[in-house]
Amino acid sequence: MPSRKMLESTRQATGRGGAPETSVVTAKILEILAGEEVRRVIDIGCGRGDLAAALLRRGYGVTGVDPQETALENARNWAPGAQFLRAEAAAIPAGTGSFGAAIFLNSLHHLPTDGMVPGLTEAWRLLRTGGVLLVIEPLARGSFFEAMRRVDDESAVRAQALMALAEFTAQTACKTVIDTQVDRISRFASVDAFLTYLCAVEPSRQIAIDAALDAVTQDFLRCAETAEGGGAPFVLIQPHMVQVLRKRPD
Repeated sequence: MPSRKMLESTRQATGRGGAPETSVVTAKILEILAGEEVRRVIDIGCGRGDLAAALLRRGYGVTGVDPQETALENARNWAPGAQFLRAEAAAIPAGTGSFGAAIFLNSLHHLPTDGMVPGLTEAWRLLRTGGVLLVIEPLARGSFFEAMRRVDDESAVRAQALMALAEFTAQTACKTVIDTQVDRISRFASVDAFLTYLCAVEPSRQIAIDAALDAVTQDFLRCAETAEGGGAPFVLIQPHMVQVLRKRPD
């Protein structure tokens, strides 16, 4: 299970309170699904299971997919009512047309470049006709992005994810029903909480942090706005794109 320190840093980073659905990004997903006739949802790149837990609380049947067994162990504890599969995004052992919605939440840019379009294509296979594909990706801008850039500059992979999505959309029988942006606001109590969150997402980032801790700290202090009062005085903003595609008949 994640440590209390890791859970608290994640809470600060995602802007959620006691429940994942209070995160602005998760709330946007729930808002979109509420307007659809959806019962079964597949969360591709589910990580620790925060989104799966929020979906379960809204009554959806949830399947989470991730290639990392450690992440799935945490997800099974976090969202015990969901089904979890260890699989790559391009080869998911589930039936064609099994789901009303498929979601990539901050996960498309983590796929290998040559696996992004195949991952989207596989998600499309799993959708029933009339179902929706939700892709939510962090953009390569905003104070959060700039604060973490020295640790892990994701400019290239984030751009590649957007290009893969555009390529997939151009070659697929789909209708874009939503194309918008939301800003995730993170409020950190300290630079340590920020760095804990970065390593919770990707432990290998610790190497870059250790190699330039003073510079990373200064990046954080330069980029973060300061808020008066409360226990989390440092504010960072991460813009996310939100695109929803509807599956048309072939």
